[in-house]
Amino acid sequence: MNIALALSGGGFRASVFHLGLLSRLAQENRLEQVTNLSTVSGGSLITGLVFSLNGNQWPGSQAFLNNVLPEAKRLLTTFDLQTSLIERLLGNLTSLLESRADDLSELIQEEWGVTIPLDQLPEAPRWMINTTCYETGKNWRFERFRMGDYLFGYSYDTEQVKVADAMAASAGFPGPIGPLPLDTTGMSWFKYTRRFEAGADFQSVDAIRKRKTEPVEPLFPKVHLWDGGVYDNHGLEGLHDFVTGWSDKVEFLVVSDAAGRAKIEEYKAGIPALSRMLTGIMMNQVRSLRARAIIERIVNHQDKGVLLQTGNTCEEVLRSAGKPELIDQFCQGSLSRDKADWCADFPTVIRKLKEEEFDTLYQHGFEVADVTLCAYYPQEFKHVAFPGN
Repeated sequence: MNIALALSGGGFRASVFHLGLLSRLAQENRLEQVTNLSTVSGGSLITGLVFSLNGNQWPGSQAFLNNVLPEAKRLLTTFDLQTSLIERLLGNLTSLLESRADDLSELIQEEWGVTIPLDQLPEAPRWMINTTCYETGKNWRFERFRMGDYLFGYSYDTEQVKVADAMAASAGFPGPIGPLPLDTTGMSWFKYTRRFEAGADFQSVDAIRKRKTEPVEPLFPKVHLWDGGVYDNHGLEGLHDFVTGWSDKVEFLVVSDAAGRAKIEEYKAGIPALSRMLTGIMMNQVRSLRARAIIERIVNHQDKGVLLQTGNTCEEVLRSAGKPELIDQFCQGSLSRDKADWCADFPTVIRKLKEEEFDTLYQHGFEVADVTLCAYYPQEFKHVAFPGN
């Protein structure tokens, strides 16, 4: 079974929730079946770390469980990206109003060992790192062989961009981190002669390279790439087409949504109100519409896949799936409603996590993945109890 993963943004809350999903897949030796990855922000951070910890290759299931997972936990619970960024800022107050994305990229390279350029990523699985281009307002994607968006154009000169830069751009939330400036001069740019071809992004890399193109001059000498979650916090655009669904090369799509949840808030005038409208209500509505589009494909078109979300308990997932008879069997020792709420409400941060924070978020991701996969696709996935339960 070819599996595609869409890993949402949400800081380290999302990173660790996604680790739980990867661990659950690894328990059935499914990581070997992952053919496509599309990531945003926290999803991009953890995917880059997973690659780096396995010698810049996608890990097999046992390598992930035995080597990658323990080292990822060590790094996320001992090194503080957030504090290190603040310290760099305080060390150079002249950069107070500048973006910190460059600094984040340097820290990812120095502390996580993510040092390779994009073109040195493995061919499989195909990894799309999603950002938002300020100039075009579109989803700008970085891949091993290509980068750009359909309005600005694309370039094959990916040897000039580091994976850490793409990760930092994907995680560059407006305000706290900011955009990554990318110099577009010195690169060759092109557009496809057929701009709107349904399902075109789902073609193989070889087929994409054979598509007819025309050279273009870059619209700007520099583009500013922000958090991919501003445009699409699920990272779905590279995997899901509203006309064709997902590619016939993808047999199963897992959308891991760890973006947290919207809250009811008392009105606060000024900048807090503007921030809630722009980066709260609007982004949550975009997220909701994309989630509904995925559910529509699964329900009405029988495309195989699941949507995982923070804040759901094992019992709730099983009741929603019409499988309450499995609660006693599947939910022994699972996280309580209070713990699930705690996970959903965990702040979007990239600070060092306490071990108990990591463990709870990780267990939540594992359990939500397990019960959702088993409840909706019992022929393909068997129940795997969380280790220690």
